[in-house]
Amino acid sequence: MKLSSKEAAVHQSLPTGIALAAVIALATAGCGGSDQSSSSSKESTSSASAAASAATTESAAPTGANGDYSSLLIKPSDIGPEATADGPPTANPGGTTGTGQTFKTTDGNRIIVVTIAVFPDAAAAAGMIQPMKDAITDKVDGQQKPVDIGSNGFMVEGPAKKKSMEVSEVVFTEGRALVDLEYDSAPGNPAPSDAVLDVARKQAAAVSAGLPG
Repeated sequence: MKLSSKEAAVHQSLPTGIALAAVIALATAGCGGSDQSSSSSKESTSSASAAASAATTESAAPTGANGDYSSLLIKPSDIGPEATADGPPTANPGGTTGTGQTFKTTDGNRIIVVTIAVFPDAAAAAGMIQPMKDAITDKVDGQQKPVDIGSNGFMVEGPAKKKSMEVSEVVFTEGRALVDLEYDSAPGNPAPSDAVLDVARKQAAAVSAGLPG
């Protein structure tokens, strides 16, 4: 896919990828280029490697119907008229049962990464909240604050510690699912908090309505 020079410049500063890899190596990382859709799932396991090492095979949920949880994902229209899907949904990103997808704005100024990990039960999903907090602490220079989205929800906004970009990230559980919603933007151009939270609420509603029991 051919990118404009402006979009390519933004992508070079952003950690495109699917978060929550490997139970839950949930932080996005790696630099995207013109092949960001295909490379994202390969480059998404870095800043949460500590979280991944804490996971066990017992945390993995049995595969749902046909192993496809993509129906739980929001649509580009839920983000806004300027958003498009940056490739198809990814099944079981990083080997974690669930789904993920990357979106982008048409001007290339923002990348939105959604990852949903599905566990055997709500307690197992909730048990990953602290590893997620620890992983994001290593990734984003910002204060984590609770948000009233799903259960155990929190949000962090600030500059990335190892990349030249702004990050807005919301993590929460919805039943037996752990959801990570991340907005990545060019330096000095953070995503509006209200917009990020609005999209996170839509994602929570989609998971609540569609997740198999």
